[in-house]
Amino acid sequence: MKGDAPRRVRVTEMNILIADDHEMIVEDLKDEIGELMPDALCIGTTDPGSIMPLFRQYRFNIVFMDIEMPGANGIRIAKSILDEEPLTNIIYITGYTRYAAQSYQTYASAFLEKPITTEMLSDALAHLRHPVSDITDEMIEREYAGKAVIGKKIEKWREERGMSRQEFADALSVEVRTVYRWESAERTPDIATYMKILQVLGKSKYII
Repeated sequence: MKGDAPRRVRVTEMNILIADDHEMIVEDLKDEIGELMPDALCIGTTDPGSIMPLFRQYRFNIVFMDIEMPGANGIRIAKSILDEEPLTNIIYITGYTRYAAQSYQTYASAFLEKPITTEMLSDALAHLRHPVSDITDEMIEREYAGKAVIGKKIEKWREERGMSRQEFADALSVEVRTVYRWESAERTPDIATYMKILQVLGKSKYII
């Protein structure tokens, strides 16, 4: 792609990254995705250190992320990606099912246990958390507006407090789906609720 500055992907493009420390897995997935999505740009890497530079260059719509890589943790890298582009679809690929619960803290589109079959891959691509055809400029602007900032801080402070969404919802006497909507920027709490949130999270002296 031309130009040095990162740019947002338009709905007419599909950029996919495969990050796994095993070259055979990367190549196999590239071949499979090439069959399923022949018009997509698909790039693979076995070097964890190249993931963020590649992401900043191509602004991938979908990232297939291994979790255990030499000197790196895929979940932490995914969080860095989502900090920059919240609408990225993260699909974890791993041989360790013990990471499943932890992976969904990043609202992953899918968690695929190796070996990955064509059926598993096809199903994951058919059920993306953020379908590329549905992403609009308005959605992107909203993600980077005040609602997203508030939601991310609420989520960060809740996790620092060691509270699950359910525990946090119970403390506020709201439904857990309400907490999810705050944190995903679908909704913002009113001022009275916001003050209670800060109190529950021990941040009453903070202003978001």
